[in-house]
Amino acid sequence: MLTWMQHHKKYLVVTIWISVIAFVGAGVVGWGAYDYNQNRNSSVAIVGNEKISFVEFNLRYNQIYGYYNQISNGALSEENAEKLGLKDIALNSLIEDKLLLNFAKNLGLWANENEVIQELSAAEEFQNVNGIFDKNIYYAILKQNNILSKNYEQILGDRIILNKLNKIFEFPAKENELQMLAASYFMQDALEIAKITFDKKDLAVDENALKQLWEAHKNDFKTQKSYELSSYFIEAKKSNFSQDELRAFYQNENNKFKYKAQDGKILDFELAKEMIIKDLSLEKTKNLANEKFVTLRNQKDDFQKDFNISEEDQNYPLELLAKAKNKDILKPIIWQKCENKICKDGFIILRLNQTNPVRVKNFEEARSEVLPMYYSEVAQKALEEKAQKALPTFKGIELEFVDRNSIKDAKKVSDEILNNAEFSFFLSQVFNTDQNSSYVLINDSKAILYRIKKQKLNPNKQDFNQYQTMLESSLKTLKSSEIKQELLEELKKTYKIKIYH
Repeated sequence: MLTWMQHHKKYLVVTIWISVIAFVGAGVVGWGAYDYNQNRNSSVAIVGNEKISFVEFNLRYNQIYGYYNQISNGALSEENAEKLGLKDIALNSLIEDKLLLNFAKNLGLWANENEVIQELSAAEEFQNVNGIFDKNIYYAILKQNNILSKNYEQILGDRIILNKLNKIFEFPAKENELQMLAASYFMQDALEIAKITFDKKDLAVDENALKQLWEAHKNDFKTQKSYELSSYFIEAKKSNFSQDELRAFYQNENNKFKYKAQDGKILDFELAKEMIIKDLSLEKTKNLANEKFVTLRNQKDDFQKDFNISEEDQNYPLELLAKAKNKDILKPIIWQKCENKICKDGFIILRLNQTNPVRVKNFEEARSEVLPMYYSEVAQKALEEKAQKALPTFKGIELEFVDRNSIKDAKKVSDEILNNAEFSFFLSQVFNTDQNSSYVLINDSKAILYRIKKQKLNPNKQDFNQYQTMLESSLKTLKSSEIKQELLEELKKTYKIKIYH
C-alpha cells in the first residue's frame, strides 16, 4: 500500500480545514529536527505578511497524517509518513492558505469577534452536556494541547476569512457544462487488459550511474540532527498519602480536568486514584529536583549518564534542545525511566554537551539509501520499454463495459493482476487520457496494458437525475479549483515565501 501511495500521492487530494478534532487527543510533531534562524521561536514559515506557526503546522500535519492513516487501514507509521513527505504536504497546503489569506486581506476581507465567537460556540468539543459552549472546557482542552486561546482564535479567524474568499470562486453550473461533465463521468469502456512485470533482481548496479543519481539528489540524503547529552534522574518517591491529601489534590481547580476517560468524561476520584498518587508524588519531588538542578549547575555533583539522541527520539524535549546552547543545563522535566521492563516516574535534568547539525551525507554514507531510488528508476524505464514493445500485439483479459467508479470483478481480475486500490487507480488513469491503447504504470515492477474495444458516451436520464446534485457540486469545485490554482501561481510571484528549516 505504501508503494502505491508513494507513486500516486499526487492523486490523493485532500481538502483540509482546521478543526478542534485535529488536535484533541492528538500527538504533536517534534521540532528538534530543524534548525530555525531568527524566526524559529515563533514560525515555521512566513508568507507575505502571514506567519505559519508551530501550532498551525502541528494541526495540519495531524489532519493529513490521520487521513493517510485512514486510507492505509491504520497501518501508517511515522517512518512511512516521512517517506510519503507528509510534512512537506502539510507545509505546502499551509503556504497556499497563507497566500490566499494575504490576498483576501488585501481585498478588505476580515473576521470580527462575533464571527469567531459563533464559530467557537458551534464546536461540539467545547460544549457541555446541555449542548452549550463552556469556557472552562474550552480553556482546559487548549491547555491540555499546549495551545494558547489567542492563537487558536486567530486560526479560526483566518478560516472565516478564507471561507469568505472561497465564496468569490463559486460559479453556478451551466446546463451544457453539466452535460459535458456527465458524459465524461458516466463514460463506459469495454477494455482488453494484460499485466506486464519486471523483476528488479535482474538489475546490475552501474556504480557511475548510481553516483550520478546521488549527485543529482544528494540534498535529499542528510544526517539527522543529533544531540550529545548528560542526564541525572530523580525518582519520585511514593508516600503513604492520606485520603484527604489525595482528594484535596484531585479537587484542586488546576487538576480539575486532568483525569479523563477515553470518551473525554472526567474520572471519579476512585478511578483516578493511581494517577493522583503519581502526580502528587511528582509534586512532592519537585523541590528536590530543583535543588539537584542548582547543585549540577554549580558543578557540585556529577551527571549520571552520557548518551546521544537523534531527531527521532520524540520523548526528549527536542524543541528546548534546539534552542539551547552547548553546556546549557535544562530545568527538570517530568520523566519516566524504563529499564528491564521496570518503569519509574520522576524528573530528569539534561545537559546539552554538543549539537551535531544536519549535513549532506557523502556517497558512501548515502549509497544504501540511493540504491532503492536507482533500482526504481532503472526498473521503471525497463518496464516502460517492455510495455511499449508488447502494446501493439498483446492479448489479454476482456472486461465488459466499465466506468471510472466500477468495482473490480474478482472472477475476471485476480489480486495478482490488480488489487482493489490498484484497479481503481488504473481506471482513473484510463478515463483521464484520450488514448485508445496504452499502458498504466502501477509501480516500478508492474504495468497494465489496455486497449479500448468499445465505448459508450451518453449517460442515461436516470443516472443523470440520480447524480445531478453531485455533478453540480463537482463542477463548482472543479471550476473553483482551476481559478484558485491560477490565482495561486500569480500570488507566488507577489508574496515572498520564507521557510525556516
